[in-house]
Amino acid sequence: MISTLAAAWLAGAAAAAPAAPSKKKAPSPAPAPAPSARARPGVAAARRWACFYGQNLSERAWTGLELAILDPDGFKAPASTGPVKLAYVSIGEADERRSFWGEVRGKPWVVEPNPDWPKAHRVDVRAAQWQALLLDRVIPGALAKGYDGVMFDTVDTAEHFESSAPARFAGSVAAAAGFVRAVRRKHPSAAILLNNGLAVAEAAASEIDGVVVEDLYTRCLPQSPECGPTPEDESAAKEARLKAFVEKSGKPVFVLLYARLEERRKGWLADAVERSRKNGFRPYVVVPSLERLGVVDPRP
Repeated sequence: MISTLAAAWLAGAAAAAPAAPSKKKAPSPAPAPAPSARARPGVAAARRWACFYGQNLSERAWTGLELAILDPDGFKAPASTGPVKLAYVSIGEADERRSFWGEVRGKPWVVEPNPDWPKAHRVDVRAAQWQALLLDRVIPGALAKGYDGVMFDTVDTAEHFESSAPARFAGSVAAAAGFVRAVRRKHPSAAILLNNGLAVAEAAASEIDGVVVEDLYTRCLPQSPECGPTPEDESAAKEARLKAFVEKSGKPVFVLLYARLEERRKGWLADAVERSRKNGFRPYVVVPSLERLGVVDPRP
């Protein structure tokens, strides 16, 4: 938030001899205005948004967006200024295809492969070396390319570890929330979204600008033959938690609805779009690979 300080002049009357005219002290210099941070790029009003991990978008598609989540290692932005741009950064996994993989491969805090995503390895987010790599190189490197902020992916790895092996990974959620706070301190003007990881989002709600959520109403993986609706009990539990988050924090929820091209007329997808909008969430329909532009601002 941009703030201003009003400068006040100080004046005082000097005592004088009875026969002499009174004199005023010279006014003190006005204090310099306090430096104010640039307002963080707003995502609160964004309705036309996309999560896109391809390399190029047409000028028309680009200028039609208000918010875009992109892979900073591959995306080549069109000439226009375009939407608020957030760089994809994975904080709970290390990918073999990233330039820093050779530095982290074999480290004790690279815990295990993710069986659902080839070449992705779950990371203990409590590790100081991992946090330093992200804080000192990965995030500044993305922002230096002109991004307005970051979208942290795989945040839910912390919850996965802490729930599946609590003795071994105690404090993982708190460490992830602490990392988000450290990013906010270092980059006060950057927009920050978290993907999933609702426990972390709840703990660091004041430091983030919203959440992205997957698998809320639809579910699919790139290697799956088809997508479909998320089981209702899972949807209902997650939905209730998200609504409580919005009510308490006032931050927006962006919903990724996965569906393959041939599934876009399915009833379960229309229901997912309608349910998202009914709850005040912001849906985006896309193929699970996220490598082509999906349906921006879909309607039931």
